[in-house]
Amino acid sequence: MAFRGVCPYIKELGKDRQITCECASFNFPDRRAKRDVIYGYCAHPDNWKECLFKKAMDNFYERKYNNG
Repeated sequence: MAFRGVCPYIKELGKDRQITCECASFNFPDRRAKRDVIYGYCAHPDNWKECLFKKAMDNFYERKYNNG
């Protein structure tokens, strides 16, 4: 399934209760909790831009490539 907005740092959506991004790996208590995060942030058309992990990675890459 294609998403309109998808965080560029998502690496893997595990089959059961896992999500892996460049900043962290998440294990959720059930598939519904995982879905809430995916559709609430990772794949939300707008909210993915507000994720704290995404912002941390943006800052990391900005420092890495702009400040040597």
